[in-house]
Amino acid sequence: MKIATMDIVMFVTICWIPFMIAYMLINETKFKKNIVIGVTLPNEAHDDPEVNRITDTFKKQTWGVCIALTVLFLLMLVVPNKMKMTMWMIGIELTIICPYIPYIFSRRKLLDLKNERGWVQEKRIVTVNTSALSSQKWLSAWLFVPPVILCLVPILFDRDFMFIYILLAVMCASFWAGYRYLYRNKAEMVDENIELTKALSQIRKYNWGKMWLVTSYAMAAYCLTMALMEKTAVFGFAAMILITVFVCYAALRIEMRTRKIQENLTRNSGSEWYVDDDDKWIGGILYFNPDDSRWVINSRIGTNSSVNIATVPGKIMMVLLVLLMLGLPFMGVFMDSLGSQPIEMAVTEETVTVKSGMKTYTVEKDDIAETELLAELPALRRKWGTGMDTYLEGKFSSDSMGAVNVMLDPTQGPFILIKTEDGAYYLFGTRDQQNTIGMYEQISN
Repeated sequence: MKIATMDIVMFVTICWIPFMIAYMLINETKFKKNIVIGVTLPNEAHDDPEVNRITDTFKKQTWGVCIALTVLFLLMLVVPNKMKMTMWMIGIELTIICPYIPYIFSRRKLLDLKNERGWVQEKRIVTVNTSALSSQKWLSAWLFVPPVILCLVPILFDRDFMFIYILLAVMCASFWAGYRYLYRNKAEMVDENIELTKALSQIRKYNWGKMWLVTSYAMAAYCLTMALMEKTAVFGFAAMILITVFVCYAALRIEMRTRKIQENLTRNSGSEWYVDDDDKWIGGILYFNPDDSRWVINSRIGTNSSVNIATVPGKIMMVLLVLLMLGLPFMGVFMDSLGSQPIEMAVTEETVTVKSGMKTYTVEKDDIAETELLAELPALRRKWGTGMDTYLEGKFSSDSMGAVNVMLDPTQGPFILIKTEDGAYYLFGTRDQQNTIGMYEQISN
């Protein structure tokens, strides 16, 4: 049984994500800043049997979800299905949502236990001078300049991907803006220990900068890989995977080191008064506080940020996120239809026209220098367009021809190769063998 290339790519892309999410969520069973699974508890709860029972159950359930998703993805990989991309898009949604289901239910149990034991902390107003908390300076903007330049360098010898190189350079510049202006200089207050607050704030700010800087240089590495390995697709793809693995590892390492330090520094906190803002977090995930005017806020643990969905910008971002999630299956439906939609070819006295969906190629017959009927496709590397198992469309490259404009089904030969007087190449094919041969004879005549 042959497994489609697209299925392998999708499996490799998403199979590891549930385990990464689970690893981060299970890490929240360790007390950091008096918080466990999104619930603030006193120091005495660290060794409470019922708390430990809830956290142990949560761990088992979370790993169980990961194993179930992996089995599902393996079935999707091997079971024939005409709506494969639709199923993979739904799989992405399940990958993001399902690991949080045990988290939300376990958090609810801890909140009930908290109320039952009378562990709800009284509210206090404590003023902290955030400007005096950290003497640590911001990373210089010049540190983000090299990756921006490296992203633009490939334009000198590869104009086909110019738009992507410029886009990634803009992203690197925006990473500096994100590092500098999305960070909220909010005191990392756990209790009334100001020195502890100062240390926690400095740690978050330092690792926040490392996260953005690593991501910027990763973008530069992507650009250089695209440019330098364009003619060696296999090595280029392998290099892309290695860069992605490195970025994920580096980001996860920075996040977990930050959490470990937070855990160690706050190990003895929670014996007396401590900060408790559980009522501001929906499900322990979404921040909702109408009294807070900031729309970007620091996450409770680690280095990340979140949005305040009680603000207008926060509501807009949440709506966009929901629309994106709802739109993923429809994107899959579109891609499935794209892989099977008809490819129509017409030959008149003046032109050769090939159309599929909304995309049309037209070649003037007076401009045609040579035509050839190919039984097999030459080795092609996609530069722009669609590269599915049953549909290729866009600009590709070949060692023998250079740039080639392509519209065909690679599984349904033969294929018509057209060379124009100005040296441009076109590769066309329909999903019907006899029709393609008939079109070739008309063009030749």
